[in-house]
Amino acid sequence: MIRINSWRIRALKTAIAPYGYTGTMHLIVLYIRHHPGSRQEDIAEYYSLDKSSVARDARKLEELHHIVRHIDPENRRQYQLDLTPAGQEFLCFLDQIHDEYAEKLKTGFQEEEWAQLEKLLKRMEEEA
Repeated sequence: MIRINSWRIRALKTAIAPYGYTGTMHLIVLYIRHHPGSRQEDIAEYYSLDKSSVARDARKLEELHHIVRHIDPENRRQYQLDLTPAGQEFLCFLDQIHDEYAEKLKTGFQEEEWAQLEKLLKRMEEEA
């Protein structure tokens, strides 16, 4: 599973590099999709990332006009992050990349086999 995930990440990073995405920038927009207004600290904690790298990548995303950063009213030293329309559009591209890779992985499996694999992996995730 680790090797498959490494290949998936390599394919993803290759696909998004022409758009100026480096490092963990894609993780930030994925997190914000489900947690609008989240703080950089929340993202760093969720993915076990260094706070300064999340801050650096958030600045880059802001320069690409994919997110906006606002000062957190509860803690003026923190930023809250939200997606822009361009960031939402880029998420569609990320979803497409993930879907294409999933289809590639499904090659050679019958639908029942794939459904069983998904069920087993979800069970493993719940037990982790």
